[in-house]
Amino acid sequence: MPTTETLDRELTEHLRRRGQRVTPQRLVLHRVLRERDRHVTAEEAMRALDRELPNVSLPTVYANLELFEELGIVRRVAMEGGPALFDSRTEQHDHVACRRCGRVEDIEASVDDVRALRAARAAGYEPERTDVVVVGLCSDCRA
Repeated sequence: MPTTETLDRELTEHLRRRGQRVTPQRLVLHRVLRERDRHVTAEEAMRALDRELPNVSLPTVYANLELFEELGIVRRVAMEGGPALFDSRTEQHDHVACRRCGRVEDIEASVDDVRALRAARAAGYEPERTDVVVVGLCSDCRA
């Protein structure tokens, strides 16, 4: 795990390259996301931020998560029937989700998405990526 100084320097360089301001909220939120080895909701991130920066509002957290998504720092994982999750692992990968407890994990599936991308282009879209979410019951919920 990179040090706090390394994480802050990475984000500072990234934000400045894109002409964005470096704020305490952004630095701490970035640390929170990178220190967790799992997907987090905006509410979870806000609770974690509260330890260092009390009184940060949920709209501020969402605004910064959306900025991070635009900058490619996080990926949003939209789950049906639940809150959006934010993943600090930005390289291409897929997910498996439990429909009962909501647990989400990364999987390496190597799905051939060429036909989906071609269909999106034919429909007039410029696709950026594909996201595969396999939904089912985890081993704990099956037991």
